Amino acid sequence: MTSLARPARLTWQNGGTFLRVLLTQVLYVAPLFWFMELAQNVAWRWMNGDWGWVFPKSPYHWFSFGSLILWAGCVALLWSLHFFWFYPRRVKVWPRLAIGAGVCWAGEWVGGYVAANVFNHPLQVWPGSPLVYVHYSALFFWVSNCIVYHLLTNDVVDLTPEYDAPPTTTRRAQVA
Repeated sequence: MTSLARPARLTWQNGGTFLRVLLTQVLYVAPLFWFMELAQNVAWRWMNGDWGWVFPKSPYHWFSFGSLILWAGCVALLWSLHFFWFYPRRVKVWPRLAIGAGVCWAGEWVGGYVAANVFNHPLQVWPGSPLVYVHYSALFFWVSNCIVYHLLTNDVVDLTPEYDAPPTTTRRAQVA
């Protein structure tokens, strides 16, 4: 049985760690994801002859600086999944990528729906998609984004739990 009772000191310490890492990740990963979005949209245009998604209220039409808020939310979502679910339950890498991509894909639709219907300012629209704010093919982009996120948070910022670390080689084991 899981107990929700924990010492207040531990709660504040974990909360501080969560927020510190979240702020760090939002500052460097969210802009990187935004640039990746631009590259993905350009690649989509090269392959299909038209933009994959457009930003109706943006003067640039094929990108928007307003989508940075969605990328910050994406980073917060991925870090929350890691901190509260993946790490404590020791979820392996491939299920993390699949779950993260699925959750972020659904989050893109929710973010687009809320922006358009609640704030009356549509961010991204996928022309010709039955879901309007996201397309099924975006799952490919979300898998790649989750792979990049996993690599960045394991190699650039030391967030690697022991069970994600590569196995020790025999040479390292012999030296130690």
